[in-house]
Amino acid sequence: MRRIFRPLWVRLLAVAMLVFVVVVFGFGIYVASQAGALPWQTEPTRVAVGITPFAGIPGFGAPTPTPSHAAAQPTPAP
Repeated sequence: MRRIFRPLWVRLLAVAMLVFVVVVFGFGIYVASQAGALPWQTEPTRVAVGITPFAGIPGFGAPTPTPSHAAAQPTPAP
């Protein structure tokens, strides 16, 4: 095995092939992740038709007035 990797050009060719494989694999993983097609990516939870998100939760409906602080009472002058 040592005789195979002894010449410099064989070592450079092996490193170039390794770099090429890593770049192609990395690009493939990047494209698959952008498409959402990786096996470990979970599918988003599907919402049934006719269900309004956040329905019935206070604060997500019509705006409600917020009470303001009471005006300061003037103090009588002595």
